[in-house]
Amino acid sequence: MKQKYLFLLLSALLVLFVALLYADFQQQLDNENPKNQILLRKIGDELLRSSKDSTSKVLPIQKISANEFHIAFENQLPITPDSLVAIVQRNLNQSNFSKDYAVQVIACSTKKVVYGFVHSAHAKETVISCLGRKLPMGCYTIAVQFIPQKTIFSRNKTIIIGSIILVLLVLLFRIGYKKKTRTVPKSATGETLQIGKYDFHYEQHVVYYEGLKIPLTVKESKLLYIFFTSPNVIIDRNELQKEVWENEGVIVTRSLDMFISKLRKKLDKDPSVRIVNSHGVGYKLEVG
Repeated sequence: MKQKYLFLLLSALLVLFVALLYADFQQQLDNENPKNQILLRKIGDELLRSSKDSTSKVLPIQKISANEFHIAFENQLPITPDSLVAIVQRNLNQSNFSKDYAVQVIACSTKKVVYGFVHSAHAKETVISCLGRKLPMGCYTIAVQFIPQKTIFSRNKTIIIGSIILVLLVLLFRIGYKKKTRTVPKSATGETLQIGKYDFHYEQHVVYYEGLKIPLTVKESKLLYIFFTSPNVIIDRNELQKEVWENEGVIVTRSLDMFISKLRKKLDKDPSVRIVNSHGVGYKLEVG
């Protein structure tokens, strides 16, 4: 049950992780949208026109990072905060950019921010000040920085979730590996195990075929039990050796093949039961 719940949790986190990556990728695509780039130039054009300049140029938009763009001008211009706020909001409302953004007016000579405001999709978090105070004629750069929406996790949180998924994958692998390991019972239950036409009694180390008693050694009995737990599945040689000889020191590789050969001979009366060798991998018990 623990493995089931861990698998469900892992699946949910994987879906969330993929969704976060997609959201981040989609935001990147939106920022690269030609329409958005044109709207940024339009902001520059309208600022020039609001200052009665219809001839000078808006310089090419500078992409500083995935979420930050700079609008620069050929000539100097005055900046009126009221006009700047209105022009930016009107144009960005038509874009696919995040509706959370910060706008800064940077003086070219000092590289200092001489005006700025923050716009949020939530009106209460919008911060606009110093309206009605006109900045004098000068060389300015308008920096627009888009803030990932609060419904989208930050990159750091995405990395954290990815790390959690990695840890869960390791745990899931280890649980799966432990469950795959076949522990031979230390004390037999006396239960009769059916393998084809054979009745297998692990405690007595014996199989019966139509009443005929066929004795097994302890190791043959262990091997047969391991095969019984996973019929028609190839079991790795190393796993077989570990299960049968793990408490007996050094393992001689040929010992496994020898015991398998002896066990085959004792199970040769029922053609539907075969121990098949997968060369270089291991063995499997085929029960037809």
